[in-house]
Amino acid sequence: MKDSITRLDYCQYLLVSQINYTLTNFADHSERFCHDTVNRYLRRERITPHLVWENVSAQITGTEQGYVVFDDTVLDKQYSAAIELVRRQYSGNAHGVFKGIGVAICLYVNPEVDQCWLIDYRIYDPEGDGKSKLVPVEEMLSHTVHHKQLLFHAVLMDTWYATKGFPKHHKVQYFRVKVSTHRTDFVVTNDTAQRSTQATQEVCSFRWKIEQLHQESKQVTGLEASQCRKARIQRNPIGCALLVWGRLKQLATQTGTTIYQLKQGLLDDYLCQQLKAPSLEMALA
Repeated sequence: MKDSITRLDYCQYLLVSQINYTLTNFADHSERFCHDTVNRYLRRERITPHLVWENVSAQITGTEQGYVVFDDTVLDKQYSAAIELVRRQYSGNAHGVFKGIGVAICLYVNPEVDQCWLIDYRIYDPEGDGKSKLVPVEEMLSHTVHHKQLLFHAVLMDTWYATKGFPKHHKVQYFRVKVSTHRTDFVVTNDTAQRSTQATQEVCSFRWKIEQLHQESKQVTGLEASQCRKARIQRNPIGCALLVWGRLKQLATQTGTTIYQLKQGLLDDYLCQQLKAPSLEMALA
């Protein structure tokens, strides 16, 4: 008889798996769990954004010079036929509209120690909850101020939010920043006393950390890998993948390495083992 699965079991699988993050792959490589067991677990589990905060709150080093960073990413589901939560939406990285699941991310950055922590997220579901794209960010900002009570100096986010009237009741000013000979970006700030484009650009460089989170979580945690159709079985793997990213980030900070080096290290251990005692032995005529 197969064992029942726990949140820790599923997160451990995402933590160590290298490429394939499917339920079938999990079951094929586990003596304890079958595919149906994993599927039933993901149907009944309820991974919420609060769990991310619960797991990271004790790790955070707050500072009055900190930054709260918001950004959204689209999880690629362009080949899906009937996955709930999937809708056609614009992706800045892809520079176009395609099918996917939108996820808004909130990151806390301490520039004094050059560290960051994932503290909140929301899954964009206008058909289910009727909320516009701005509402999840407003909710996360309010929760950061009133419930998490984190110290911070400024909020950093994509210029798009300012074009939609966020934050409300704040005047903003634009800075045009030359990125390369062929590209310029616009930076928006509600610090109307700011006159230096360079200083504004330096502050906005901290937004790159959330871009790193997007890349790392998609590449090493299976964030956009689930092909299950039901919304709940999409929400739970997304939440678990973000929990796994938080754990990898913590381990990378502790060991002075990168998230990619940690994942690659598992393959390094395997290669060393196989060179000592190969499962498949080479033969020559």
